[in-house]
Amino acid sequence: MSKDVVIIGGGIVGCACAHYLIQAGMSVHLVERGPLGSGASKSGMMHVVTWEEPEIHLELGRASRRLYEELSQELPADIEFRPTGSTAVVEKPEGMASLEAMVGRLQGWGLKCRLLSSQDLAEMEPNLASDLACGAHFEEDAMVNPLVVTLALAQAARERGAVIETGSEVIGFERVSGKGTIAAVLTSRGRIPTGCAVIAAGAWSAAVGKLAGIDIPITPRKGTLVVTTPVPEDLIHCKIVLAAGYMDTVKDGAASGVAVAANIEQSRNGNLLLGSSRQFVGFDTAVDTQVVAKILRRCLRFLPALAQVTAIRTWVGFRPYTPDLLPIISPVEAVEGLFIAAGHEGLGITEGPVTGKLVSQMLTGQKPEIDLTQLSFSRFTQ
Repeated sequence: MSKDVVIIGGGIVGCACAHYLIQAGMSVHLVERGPLGSGASKSGMMHVVTWEEPEIHLELGRASRRLYEELSQELPADIEFRPTGSTAVVEKPEGMASLEAMVGRLQGWGLKCRLLSSQDLAEMEPNLASDLACGAHFEEDAMVNPLVVTLALAQAARERGAVIETGSEVIGFERVSGKGTIAAVLTSRGRIPTGCAVIAAGAWSAAVGKLAGIDIPITPRKGTLVVTTPVPEDLIHCKIVLAAGYMDTVKDGAASGVAVAANIEQSRNGNLLLGSSRQFVGFDTAVDTQVVAKILRRCLRFLPALAQVTAIRTWVGFRPYTPDLLPIISPVEAVEGLFIAAGHEGLGITEGPVTGKLVSQMLTGQKPEIDLTQLSFSRFTQ
């Protein structure tokens, strides 16, 4: 039976697309070659970020934050949504001006955030290093459990009639002769007739694009994380603490080397997630102990009490990186019926829900609630 849309990828973005498309009345078939959420969605941190620039990220992040609050009440599982806020810290005085300027811009855009003096920081987070220069608190940030969200979105879509097919790999596309329009998605398990397909395969989206004859400029960007044993809740009062220089590592597009920034988050069961790193090394899944050591040194610099905490495991994941650090949420002009929802780099968890909703609006003929001009695939093809 033909489906209105086939979604390729069962991470948080693909499952959010399925959820909102099925809500909009479309028939949906989602295809994932592994288990649901087996890519970046199970490998990332828990932070829902509302303050990453440029402004299009702010719009996407704040819209997703609102959707997460709704989803926490609607989905058939506890997604561990918590409105925690987050705190960014500056290590040295020379970094203060940059943070002050950023907070001023964000406040101008209506974001609830404020600067913290070194004294404010010490009162808010007494376990942080005592010699930090300053910080900022971002009130609107939140946390969720990424894998639980992904599975819950899929379950909700399935309960409404979506086909959620795992262990099935896309091997090609069938096109209408002479027109180039999508006619079917071909998988390792068979042919799925459809006039519309959404590529939402994260870091693997470029490979799927090649099957359709298009070049999607998404590169895997490896990240390493460390998890600890549970710690007392008062070790960090705000459950997300990160170095303000974290944004510099995001923007570091160097082809070699490793960029590391301190990022400390506490899960609801008490474990700490310590990150994070960024490397362009293809799909190398090996945990590099030298990278782990760099992450631990940076986190210890900001939270010395970690010296008494035991790390119990590490893992890697792959962020879908685009050259301009913006996602692609867009139709493909050269292939009628083909859409892309990928390239979120480290913001897939943050922007997953709103991406799914925007895709559903595009495919059902509605005007997207956010202007997607900056996120068009054509920015790379013209």
